[in-house]
Amino acid sequence: MCPITERVSASVQPGDNVLVMCPSFTGDESQVCLDLLTPVAPSDVNALSILFTQSPSDHLDAWQRVVGTYPKRSRIVTVDADARSNTSRSDESGESPAQKVDCVGSPQNLTRLGVRITDCLDGWADADPDRQVAVCFQSVSALLQYVELPQAFKFLNVVTERCEATEAVAHYHLDPHAHDDQTIETMLDLFDTVLAYEDGEWDLRRSSR
Repeated sequence: MCPITERVSASVQPGDNVLVMCPSFTGDESQVCLDLLTPVAPSDVNALSILFTQSPSDHLDAWQRVVGTYPKRSRIVTVDADARSNTSRSDESGESPAQKVDCVGSPQNLTRLGVRITDCLDGWADADPDRQVAVCFQSVSALLQYVELPQAFKFLNVVTERCEATEAVAHYHLDPHAHDDQTIETMLDLFDTVLAYEDGEWDLRRSSR
């Protein structure tokens, strides 16, 4: 069987929104997450990560450990009242990866979160129209802890449409064990591709939407 990383690379195209369904207590999604964040060489990627559950430092450490090279430009939006905004970090070579961390203090402030995402995507589209953009949203399950399903769906519908319009490769984490079948079926309507982790293996399928 073709390794999942190769299957992802062959199946996911610019403008696609991918739902990554994996239990949160496993560590198996890190590789797939970073594969989706590097659809091309890191030096040719502008990467946006929206983090509810992972700290910026842990995210960057995982990137360094799994990928080895930071993206050309990196923006992290952390939904954490205690996070520091506008911090930067350099890799071990001393070269600046142009990383920036912004903070949204309340997970219920979807207006501010949406503005941060849109401003980043629009800014990159103007400054680097030919550079591939990759987006990670971590996670849908965390978002649903703070807002009701209709509000989350409406918000993510705007985000997925914006990512599609900018031809970003965007993926969104969801813990299937944290939600009932109706919630999952509702969310599936937003995505082009579903990548599900079941019984120790990844299953990749295109949506019929």
